[in-house]
Amino acid sequence: MINEKITYIAPNISLDICKRYSKVYDLHKYWSRKPWYSINECVRKFSNEKELVLDMFVGSGVTALESSLLNRDFVGFDLNPMSIFICKNTIFNNFNTADFQKELEEIAEKLESLSKDLYSTNEKCPLCHDQLISQHINIGPAFKGKETGHFYCSKCGSRIKVIRELNKYDLEQMAKKHHIKKWVPTNTFPKKFYKDRFSYKGILKVTDMFTNRNLYYLSELFGVINKSNFKYKNLFLVAFSNTILHASKLKSENVRPLSVNNYWIPDDYFEENPWPRFLDRVDLIIEAKQILLERLEKTRLGEMAFHNKSCFKTGLKDESVDYIITDPPYGDAIQYSELSFIWNSWLGFNYDIEEEVIINPEQGKKVNEFLVLLEKSIAEANRVLKKGKYFTLCFHNKEFKIWGGVLNIFKKYNFVLENVEIVDTKGNSYNSNWAKFSPKTDLYLTFKKSKFRYTHKIEYSLHSLLSSILQKYNLDNPVEVYDVLVVDLVQELYFNEHQVDISKLTIKKLAELISEIKNGN
Repeated sequence: MINEKITYIAPNISLDICKRYSKVYDLHKYWSRKPWYSINECVRKFSNEKELVLDMFVGSGVTALESSLLNRDFVGFDLNPMSIFICKNTIFNNFNTADFQKELEEIAEKLESLSKDLYSTNEKCPLCHDQLISQHINIGPAFKGKETGHFYCSKCGSRIKVIRELNKYDLEQMAKKHHIKKWVPTNTFPKKFYKDRFSYKGILKVTDMFTNRNLYYLSELFGVINKSNFKYKNLFLVAFSNTILHASKLKSENVRPLSVNNYWIPDDYFEENPWPRFLDRVDLIIEAKQILLERLEKTRLGEMAFHNKSCFKTGLKDESVDYIITDPPYGDAIQYSELSFIWNSWLGFNYDIEEEVIINPEQGKKVNEFLVLLEKSIAEANRVLKKGKYFTLCFHNKEFKIWGGVLNIFKKYNFVLENVEIVDTKGNSYNSNWAKFSPKTDLYLTFKKSKFRYTHKIEYSLHSLLSSILQKYNLDNPVEVYDVLVVDLVQELYFNEHQVDISKLTIKKLAELISEIKNGN
């Protein structure tokens, strides 16, 4: 039986350094990014230098870089080409700030003046009398007839900012139609989009997500970068890709793009000038690379390899991997192929969704299909992992019915649960902020490749298990109760031959059960 005490993984260095190192992974938005220090600790704990670490769902590459920084070799797989693109650019360390800025100046020579032409107003800066430029204008249907704009002075920078209603000149600038000469993606959104919150507003193609003015500017910016021979071309494409959603109709003063994990166009959307946003993304890259170079001064990198394909057939030799740590999709919570569609369209990437491990009824993938697909990856993990070695599963799912199926798969392939740790995600997502009862932690389950056996058979109910937790730990916060319950429940589901039915248990029902027990019912 694993230890009863719950372990919370926390950084073993100062918070300032922890936050600074986290900026290495700020190159591009991606979902479910794990804290680097928790991944670092797991890799350090369950593997040794020069050993091979595998991530079967590599995501944004935190495991790749942290493994390499610990002098482990690494191999990662992901179906999403955007994932591999982000990974490779995150670990890229042949970086010189002066050379990068020189190439940026070449881009600015061609695009900065165009930004002023397209987004300028007829109002002068009150400080330097230079022409003010639109930062963003509120143009969604909620503002019809009362559009407002935020304007800045590129010369004075942040020292001056004007907020006012649009004048006649601004409205004329906004209404101009620009002939787009350079390439733009012509992709049509799939008709079967699981989380479709845009087609009813007439959005059928990727280009429909942008105003004519922004689409024109983005096409010019992309054309300059994509046709260049820059040493840092891919890093500039990262900055571009991390700009396009901000320059789309997905953003308003109260909503950031993808903050609700779907393409939702708010009625109060605005049109943001892409150039300042692009420069902001470029600054993120410069800072991230400088911090990465600092970390590299103290260590030696292991070798890394990335593969844009399913992990069902890795091509690795039998029992050739020393440690697996991975963060698979959480059921239907994040639709990776859908949410990456605009990025992949602009960068010309194709995403084969047939083997995507996901719950998506539009793809014909419900809970059972999800578990079947997940089992294929666990079966492959069992084949390539050495005997006696470890597999850490990072998982965060509020659907308890998923847990039983996941744990049964690990038992089937002789993985014995050795350790359960809790990581505070410290996220700031829409759901975390607004959900009445929402877990804000990840569970890291570590298994050992060894013959599985049940350790006991004791009948229990959710009510009795939860009552004992409340008595033992004296907890009041329902989220903390959730953490402890899930750890104990995972153990019971894994080692107890008696299986309690949790298929109908939900977060809401759990909260109600806690309340009933505390009230003596």
